[in-house]
Amino acid sequence: MTSESILLYNTLEGQHLLRRAPKAEIVRDLCGLQAQFSRNPEISLRLRSSDYAPDTWDSGLIKIWTHRGTIHVIAEDELGLYLSAADQSGPFRDGHWGMSVAEQERWAPFIAEQVAAGNDTRDGLKAACRAAGMDEDLVGQAFYGWGGLIKEMCWRGLLACRTGTDKRYLVPRPPVWMDRDKARFLLMRRYFEHFGPSSLPDCRSFFGWPAEQMRPLWQRLQRDLLCTDLGGRKYYHARELVTDAPLPECVLLAGFDQLVLGYRDRARFLDRANMKKLTNPAGIVFPAVLLRGKARARWKLEGERVAVVPFERLYKKDEAGVRRAVRAALGLPGKAVRFEE
Repeated sequence: MTSESILLYNTLEGQHLLRRAPKAEIVRDLCGLQAQFSRNPEISLRLRSSDYAPDTWDSGLIKIWTHRGTIHVIAEDELGLYLSAADQSGPFRDGHWGMSVAEQERWAPFIAEQVAAGNDTRDGLKAACRAAGMDEDLVGQAFYGWGGLIKEMCWRGLLACRTGTDKRYLVPRPPVWMDRDKARFLLMRRYFEHFGPSSLPDCRSFFGWPAEQMRPLWQRLQRDLLCTDLGGRKYYHARELVTDAPLPECVLLAGFDQLVLGYRDRARFLDRANMKKLTNPAGIVFPAVLLRGKARARWKLEGERVAVVPFERLYKKDEAGVRRAVRAALGLPGKAVRFEE
């Protein structure tokens, strides 16, 4: 195997894209699943999980804001780990989202009580708050689209989002809090176990924590990691690398897939000429098709059909490989695939 293929093969293996694994293991190993679009975590598990089922794929899972300030699906029993690492808990802050501390302290318990009583939808909570005397400006601040009081409650473990496409909430089990650096160290080690071979800049990009806070953790962690030179660059990893195995002919990735988000340098699976075809100026990361070791197309699930948009002209054998991958990963027949210009 070349250095390039060793790098990609071991990346795919760590990401559970070569062999299926239990859902709980995948969500843990990948440090959650980004849920900016609610269907992506389900599709990611459909592609990877050995126990995926449409009706129960999200059992035991919740959505919260985590690393990079983005919303992720995580296991509910790891809520304390992620909130401790985020380091956003503590007393409510005055003026945050335009709300005073007194306003936040008054309305947070009311919202939590409403959710616990079964009024768990965004619209239902707005109506209840209005009926209880919250003025319209305050409603807009509490339920602000990018966070508001709902986000502040989630940061403190008082509330969490349900995983579906409708905006619903739950009161989670009380999180088990830990020291911030202990939580971050555990997640960084997990990163190098399942995103490795990788680098500190890639890890920093993935979590988004300040460099000066990560540096002492890296100094501790680095001693426990393996280091391999691949193509003239040093990569760190926790598992022994596979160095003699064929790359798969085709791999499907979900939108906002953790494999894509896990690296600042995406050259291991994406040619520079195609970078703007996998993401758009708004930051949307499209579902990708890896062929011959690189992302060469986007794909979209449309009911029981799959639309594929190539980045470049595909060979007939590539199209056949995509059809086989769709059959293996999604359980759909090859004829369900449509290649677009």
